[in-house]
Amino acid sequence: MSKTTVSESPGKKELRQFGFIFAAGLVLFFGLIIPWLAEYPWPRWPWIAAGVFVVLALVYPLALRPLNWLWLKIGHALGWINTRIILGLVFFVIVFPTGLLMRIMRKDPMARKQDASMSSYRVQSQQSPREQLERPF
Repeated sequence: MSKTTVSESPGKKELRQFGFIFAAGLVLFFGLIIPWLAEYPWPRWPWIAAGVFVVLALVYPLALRPLNWLWLKIGHALGWINTRIILGLVFFVIVFPTGLLMRIMRKDPMARKQDASMSSYRVQSQQSPREQLERPF
């Protein structure tokens, strides 16, 4: 995993925003959505924790720095994992079957077959008519 570092630590404004967003996320997910979907009673702890985060964000945002650092590390790790999963899926679902199908159909759009009788593999470009350049679409 590559080491991406941020040269400067977050300021009070960024930490304050982080506190508000984190509090809203706690209330939204753990206080409203999950209990509603799972049909559980509404818990109090997300509201209390969100209140603590809002108070910290307003009064002393520098106290949120360790949590912000941890949250960014978790985000980087999840981004690294998700990138591999998504690119792997794109390769095995789109690129690999397309290449396999083209091999079965013996298509070679890049004209990679070697021909010893040819002096050059250069393909002359076609000159576009002037009208096409004036109104391309």
